Amino acid sequence: MAYIVMRAETKEALKLAAERWKGKEVPSYVKVHRLRKNEIGAFVDLYNRCFIASPDPFCPLTIDDAKRLETEGIFVAELWGNPCGFIACFIEKGSDSMYGEITGIGVLPQRRRKGVATALIRRAAKYFLDAGVKEVYCEVYEENTPSKMLITAYGFKEVDRRFVQMETSRDITTERQFPGGKIMRRLGLRPRPGCESCRDI
Repeated sequence: MAYIVMRAETKEALKLAAERWKGKEVPSYVKVHRLRKNEIGAFVDLYNRCFIASPDPFCPLTIDDAKRLETEGIFVAELWGNPCGFIACFIEKGSDSMYGEITGIGVLPQRRRKGVATALIRRAAKYFLDAGVKEVYCEVYEENTPSKMLITAYGFKEVDRRFVQMETSRDITTERQFPGGKIMRRLGLRPRPGCESCRDI
């Protein structure tokens, strides 16, 4: 299986986002906040419910896995006070470079087309702008056409492909370390042979 690694210039992505957002105001009943440590259990449930409905290969997130996440760039959307979507953003800082990653975005199927994704993308854009990020990467499963169309609309272009073999363990130290897909890559959440909870391709 393969994941497409895509990159966009932050300013260009934001310009295209602004054009797409014309006439798309976020409803007042959609609220977005940074993930709090005491919400980990609800986040795990939300993450798994969002991804079980996608075409991507999938291995459920556990509470122990989620406790290892850096939550600074993870944002949760609520609709009428109930979690309904999330976006996970990370910033990588090197000695001579800095870039952002959108490593996951999901909205519950029954809560789509209500402004939730728009609210999440706006929050992610502010997060990256505030940090001074110039380039943003993301990773899309090659057969997830809706996600590819969405990402392309924001100016993301393919820069590489990550070919992933079905894993036999949670050890992922030999996988090429392109930007993108950090949640699954760092936690070893690729589907694995023999894992009864995983949905293989």
